[in-house]
Amino acid sequence: MKKDIFSNLIFSDNHNNELTFTKKYLDLKHHDLLAEEESQIDFFRNVIRKYKSDIGYKAKFEVDIFEKVVMEDNRNNKVEIGTDIFGNTTYEEKRNTERLSMKRDLSGNLEFRSGKEQAFLKRDIFNRWSYSDSSGNKFEFSDKTWKRLTQEHVTEEDILYFLVNRFLHF
Repeated sequence: MKKDIFSNLIFSDNHNNELTFTKKYLDLKHHDLLAEEESQIDFFRNVIRKYKSDIGYKAKFEVDIFEKVVMEDNRNNKVEIGTDIFGNTTYEEKRNTERLSMKRDLSGNLEFRSGKEQAFLKRDIFNRWSYSDSSGNKFEFSDKTWKRLTQEHVTEEDILYFLVNRFLHF
């Protein structure tokens, strides 16, 4: 792990892997990393552990001019995490030609799209949550079930991701 003149951290190993973490990305996602040696050691160990079986992997982790977190690699993968004009989190992922996205619509409901697959997590005017997807699944959550889902998965985005994996991508 080396720090360049712009305070970016660059990891490389004997498997020809190279990962670049820009200073702006590190400041946003690992704010104490550049100042604390122990945090750097933990970060270094985690990177080694995560990429030890990869060969020739190149990736860059950065924050672009629109304040989106962008992770891009030499395997034609790209992830962008940002916010829309209303302050809602947006997530877009590209794996080769496949695209996946999760965002909120103008009503604040969550939309998931992946190729021809779609899923929605919506709240109605009575504050009841419902899920529907392109496989024909449709259900409404009771207050008790919704409370359990929020305790287990914390964010609405994580709940939708759980439901998609459980009912759309099973």
